[in-house]
Amino acid sequence: MRPKTIVWLVLLIAAINLAIGIWIPESPARTTISSVLLGLVVLLGVGYFIVLRRSSK
Repeated sequence: MRPKTIVWLVLLIAAINLAIGIWIPESPARTTISSVLLGLVVLLGVGYFIVLRRSSK
């Protein structure tokens, strides 16, 4: 994946997470979904730095 694609995915996931936080009332399901989305953002962040390191060589 290209770094630009990863950035767009992270922004999309952040927007989804924000929408969930605004429109879904506080519940265990909301907390679980938000945690999963945050985990995806972290994994994409790690992938972003790996891709950047490989592209700089």
